[in-house]
Amino acid sequence: MPEIEGATPQPEPPPPDLAQPEPPRPDPAHPGPATPTGPAYLPFGAYALPSVLAVSQPAWTRTYELPSARQVVNAGLHLAQGSSRAIRRGSLYIGLLALGAFGPAAILVLVGLGRLLGDPETAATLTSNNPFLVFAEQPDIGGPLALIYAVTIVGFVLLIAISIDAAAMAIAILGASASERPIRLDEAVRRARQAFWRLFWSGLLVGVGSNVLAFALSLPFLRPFDTNQGVSFIASMLATLVFTPFAFAATGIVLGNAGAIDTLRRSFRLFRARPRIALVVTLFTLVTAAIQSFALGGGADLAYRFAAFFHLGEGAVSLVLPGMLVLAFIVAFGSLTFTVAAIVAAPQVAAFLGLTFYSAGLDLARTPAGSPPRIRWVSIPMTVVMACLGVVALVGLPTIAGFQPRPSSPLLGFVRDAVNPHGVVIVPYGPTQSVSDPAGDASADVPEADILAADMAALDTIPDWLLDELFKCGSVDVACGDDGGRGSVPLDHGALLFAQRVAGVPTRGVAGHAEWGQMVRVSSAIAAPARAGDRYEGANVRFSTELSGNQLSLRAYDYEDGSWQEFLTGARSVWRGSLIVTLVPFDDIGDLPTAWDAYAWVSRGPGVAYDTVRPADGEVIEVEDLPWINVIDPAAGP
Repeated sequence: MPEIEGATPQPEPPPPDLAQPEPPRPDPAHPGPATPTGPAYLPFGAYALPSVLAVSQPAWTRTYELPSARQVVNAGLHLAQGSSRAIRRGSLYIGLLALGAFGPAAILVLVGLGRLLGDPETAATLTSNNPFLVFAEQPDIGGPLALIYAVTIVGFVLLIAISIDAAAMAIAILGASASERPIRLDEAVRRARQAFWRLFWSGLLVGVGSNVLAFALSLPFLRPFDTNQGVSFIASMLATLVFTPFAFAATGIVLGNAGAIDTLRRSFRLFRARPRIALVVTLFTLVTAAIQSFALGGGADLAYRFAAFFHLGEGAVSLVLPGMLVLAFIVAFGSLTFTVAAIVAAPQVAAFLGLTFYSAGLDLARTPAGSPPRIRWVSIPMTVVMACLGVVALVGLPTIAGFQPRPSSPLLGFVRDAVNPHGVVIVPYGPTQSVSDPAGDASADVPEADILAADMAALDTIPDWLLDELFKCGSVDVACGDDGGRGSVPLDHGALLFAQRVAGVPTRGVAGHAEWGQMVRVSSAIAAPARAGDRYEGANVRFSTELSGNQLSLRAYDYEDGSWQEFLTGARSVWRGSLIVTLVPFDDIGDLPTAWDAYAWVSRGPGVAYDTVRPADGEVIEVEDLPWINVIDPAAGP
């Protein structure tokens, strides 16, 4: 047992030997509990130094009722009910601390989400089954996100520290109430700070051991790309039950003033004396932890619905009410943390006092009668960190509020919406080829000829359902090559995907001709000159989706011997509103592209509307590193 400040130095008493068949008997004037069946034991107080404020009377001579395993939870809840006023004051204090710790991060996250959710395409990505695609769609998000991440991490560290204080304060309040010598809130705070690092290290030892065991138990049952929540929960519960012998570690520090390692050893001895009581205490902890998780999940869902109702991200005013709700949620979270900590600790405190008769650790925090309370409600380190968080949030807020999402990739959006129903993950890598084109640079009377955006990427393999669901030949909005889809598309050879968004949906059933083309240049062939067609210059393989009246068709050409020669192709294209996506098998190109372009050409009557996405120099878009999209389907197996 650590030395108590202010006590007269005494020789260290020998440690208890639980294997002794006949332990020493306490003073008959102060009888202790009956000797339990199983290993014999003595209370903590029998081996501890006397209380600072009660030197004349050994601390262990205060007797408590030892509840049975069936009654320990009921006894603890009665103890918590009797301390409800002090618990309410402590919960408000912890809630305000949580607000100071995580409030800045919450404001930054709220504003950042508002900026991202204000863009429909980015909002669709964030709510998809792969929200990490936002990094590919918004490469400039790194700076604002790093700021939010740093503030959030520091806030979580502070919340962990506050939760340790909350547990210590709850134990101190409950132990003092059980000993019929209640302590004030400032004294509970002082006791929490005195025991903080011992609680931290003992909790770290038990937590690391429990998590390692839980991982080892769940490892044989984990599945890649699966949440595995049920397996993880069961493994965590079993690991917690294995560490039941350390159920009294926290009370041994706060009430018994034991060290971080010593309290684990003493908790194990108490477990040997009353294993069923320790098991009930642990099971009660698991139940209350589950209730807390459900409560937090319900609160988060309520906050999300409230934010959605007020259209988070649609203007600065729409952030006010969700912001107030989030801040109130943080205060409620802190208060709930303290209340749950008190409920969880109550059976543990009742059992610990019934087994040990000892709570003199609280005397180290008591203020002598008549002395004013001397406590800094927010410690100096925590005050400095909270102030720094507030300054960083104020400085970084304009940067996050001023972030403008770039136009999202039409191709990634198309693939994202395609794979969502299948639970498939897509992983894009390589520099994006997505380009934007000014609106209105083609004829305003022919919006389907005005290109707004275009994109190109490669697929390693083609899932069979992608062809069957999206590029099914014979569908109204699908165009296939000359073989009409009868030829096979080699699924394992990969393909190029082209996306082209125009200003309007193509007009069908009218006279004239329209085509939307994708072109590439490969190094194994000669590029077409200007005389081969202005809109084809610089390419040597092109694919054209054509609309004549109400009939869609797809043709492929390569440049050979000074002219464009048509060839059979397995390429397919599909219209989704004003977006056309073309899938071109690599076998139809023969090599990786080194440049590409997209064009739209509509001829109706005497007028012709024409647009491309070429840069100002009129050359095709060079490709240094081809972007790829990996489609990872867990159901497909290895």
